[in-house]
Amino acid sequence: ASGVQPLKPFGSWAKKGQMEAAAAKASAAPVAALQLAVQPGDGGPMEDWLNLELLQKEGTPLICLNGALDKVTSGYYSNFLNPKLAQCASRFYTRFEPAYFCKPVGSGRGWLFRVYPEPWQLYRQTRTALDLVETYDERPALAACTERLKLP
Repeated sequence: ASGVQPLKPFGSWAKKGQMEAAAAKASAAPVAALQLAVQPGDGGPMEDWLNLELLQKEGTPLICLNGALDKVTSGYYSNFLNPKLAQCASRFYTRFEPAYFCKPVGSGRGWLFRVYPEPWQLYRQTRTALDLVETYDERPALAACTERLKLP
């Protein structure tokens, strides 16, 4: 996808000349040691998720903060209505490794938590405590976590 022009969101304020000038300036810049994307797509245009793949430089680490990548990779967005996003998710976002993950599971029964490179941890939440229930080497399915939280 390198060298492909990013997609403009519908109603974009950017003018063609400004975009071309910015692209030329960016291509002449030295290679970055790190790329950082903050909250692409979530709450904004869907093209942000598609553009992130196009803008990612080969060999440069990419950190994505609050990217809502679970929404992109889990089928939350209809593959039928968003085929480009589905293809991008399959090709690009499934390669991401969560460095920090904290998600409620089981309708408030607990939390799935991970800080890379530690194992995945499932916690049960009660009114007075947060108890470790189980650890996993591989990321468990959220449905499996919900079922596990139903057991003592």
